[in-house]
Amino acid sequence: MKRTNFADAEFVEHGDLNAIGTAAQDAIDKVWLDAIGYAAHWAAFTVAQKSAQEVTVSAGRYIAGEIVYEHAAPADMNLQLHIPVAASDQRWVAILLRGEEVIESAQRTFETSQDVDTSIPVEQSTAKTIRRRVNLIVQPGEANPVPVKPVIAETDACIAFILLTSQGVDTIEPGNDSRVKTLAEVEGRVASIEVDLDGLFRRTETIETQITNIKGALTEIPRPEIIRQMQRDIGATRLKQDLPTEARAYVFDNALVPDQWDTGHVDWLARIEEGVRFGYAASAQARLEVQATDDPKIRILSDRRMVPTFDEVTRIANTALDGSLNISQLVHTTTTLKKLTASRVRMTYGPTMKACENRAGWAGLGGDARAGQMLNVGGETFEVVYQAKDYGPGHQSYGVRQIRYEVYDAPYWEYVSEDVGLNGSIYAQTFLVAQPMQMTSLDLSFARVGAGGDVHIAIVETTRNGAPRFDRALASVTLAHGDIVQGWNRVPFPLTYLQSGKRYAFVTTTTGAHSLHVSAANKYTGGSRFITSDGAFAQGSTEEDICFRINAARFRSPRTVVPMQALTLADGMTEIDLLYPGWVPDGTELGWEIRPAGQSDWTELDDGDPAANPLVGLPASVELRMVMMGTADLQPMIELTSKAVSRVHRNRPMMIGVSDAFGFGLSTTEIVTQFTVDSFDPARHTFSPKIMVGGTVVSPANTVETVDPARPERRTFLSTYAVASTTSARMRPEASTDNVVTVPFVQDAFIAAQ
Repeated sequence: MKRTNFADAEFVEHGDLNAIGTAAQDAIDKVWLDAIGYAAHWAAFTVAQKSAQEVTVSAGRYIAGEIVYEHAAPADMNLQLHIPVAASDQRWVAILLRGEEVIESAQRTFETSQDVDTSIPVEQSTAKTIRRRVNLIVQPGEANPVPVKPVIAETDACIAFILLTSQGVDTIEPGNDSRVKTLAEVEGRVASIEVDLDGLFRRTETIETQITNIKGALTEIPRPEIIRQMQRDIGATRLKQDLPTEARAYVFDNALVPDQWDTGHVDWLARIEEGVRFGYAASAQARLEVQATDDPKIRILSDRRMVPTFDEVTRIANTALDGSLNISQLVHTTTTLKKLTASRVRMTYGPTMKACENRAGWAGLGGDARAGQMLNVGGETFEVVYQAKDYGPGHQSYGVRQIRYEVYDAPYWEYVSEDVGLNGSIYAQTFLVAQPMQMTSLDLSFARVGAGGDVHIAIVETTRNGAPRFDRALASVTLAHGDIVQGWNRVPFPLTYLQSGKRYAFVTTTTGAHSLHVSAANKYTGGSRFITSDGAFAQGSTEEDICFRINAARFRSPRTVVPMQALTLADGMTEIDLLYPGWVPDGTELGWEIRPAGQSDWTELDDGDPAANPLVGLPASVELRMVMMGTADLQPMIELTSKAVSRVHRNRPMMIGVSDAFGFGLSTTEIVTQFTVDSFDPARHTFSPKIMVGGTVVSPANTVETVDPARPERRTFLSTYAVASTTSARMRPEASTDNVVTVPFVQDAFIAAQ
């Protein structure tokens, strides 16, 4: 560092004055380089949209190591040249900073001679200011339907990324990676780290204490007989997951299924549904029905399938009409189609519907099945099947605080099916569905109409090899002989959901001498024509394809609200349970809203604070409406048949669960139980862990209640019981509440002989 001094009688030279500015600038440069040290960073810039093609860059500074360049005033940038032309394309551009030194001139007065008497002052331009300024550079990325941000070199500072569409500026994102952080920000981060370190030290001390406690508790290991039994069980689980059937000195159950609970016991006052829960004091069941079937916003089609109103449009077509094909010329075959039905969707809602974390235990029951779990609704009885896949084979379930959805397979399932007998010549034509659709009808062009014979037509899935599958039919209809005309014939179908990327086929069966138009020379490349002679094997053609048009729904509105019949339960309800056939394709939603009697606002059935749940007031009547949301091509569907039902419930104020009698395989005089209880509020709830030995109810000699630090509403009750010598016992948890709209439940239970 240096500075320039002057004496009183000294003549000042211009070089001395220049040295003052140079020394000051050098000093500041060294501070930036040595103390701050940012390379290619920026400070104080903002970028805002001015119009569809222009953005405004505010004043700011560009730091390049020891040199600081200044952008003194806001500047507008026109990005018109970088806007993509194609409507489907987008492009990211980056605003970069570059620095340069420029010399600015100014008019000054100069002496023309050293002799003051003869010198004549003159005005002339001279280099006056050396300025470090910022240049704004645009670095464009590639135009693409899925654009990628341009790569920024380490030597460049990016102040913003801007997404451009064919309409202009769409999104502006700041380039925070190269922003200069203030000392206040750095201090805040350091303070946060120091707090974390303090917590780490405290936790380390706690761990050391716990290790010491564990060392002291090692002397309390259970008897060798119990350890040997545990070792045998673990070994068998690792080999085959096939536990031996002999008695065990311990039993754990997460109450997913009632297999280990005596629901027929005289003291039983509970239900098993992903936990031991309070039973119902009252329930009511009714069909789900719309208030007005003639509502212009909806259409109820065949099979009572309801969707928002739509128009028909052709989505797939083969209309070459090069020749004809007699579709009854083969040997007549008798075969059976297996017609699938729409999957089921179940929704439960209420302040008492707390999600249970023991649902992960389904995987431990083996494979996909929820063993023993049965669903009996609307005259149907079927097993609940679970897989953690979105609309894949099986059953999808997800729960939150107040609402739980369950989707049983999708969009079609085999569990409830219908056999359709076919007799006649069987032809099929496959087609590929590139975009998802909801099919409404099929157009076929008849070259000749025979003297008699109906035509049976079905939509079926195909094998991996592209051949039609007669055991997986999605829909079937009959085109009566009297309705057939020469030329194009429209065949209405029940609304049928066809998924994108999958191949389907329509199958024709008839005994009449009818002919369909076909295209030749493999003009249609989206599928193949097939014939079958035995009802199972299908042979494809490489030359001809049946001419057809697939028509689908083009929905008029993306959101449709449908008023439904009200739900009622005498003396009020705490829970709503809806089960209905239908489908909810990806990208669509089928929601529900309720309005209890006396309230003015509708409430969406979603997650939220149980205390604010509209069912907290025990309404006896609740208005219900359905909200269907989707796109012009896809909407959810619900079948308003007898299988679509609503159930409303009200809980009991007390719960008693009784397990099966578990044999320990040895005699004991001391028994231990541990119950995990969720949604527990000590101000409103009571919980009493008990066991039964023979017919005697035994209370614990000692109970330790432990609150979960992560979730205070969940706690464990570890109890010890002194009993007369016994080889078996039952678990008997009891609970009560002072308000049936808030109830706890047992998440899992454990019993062991000591």
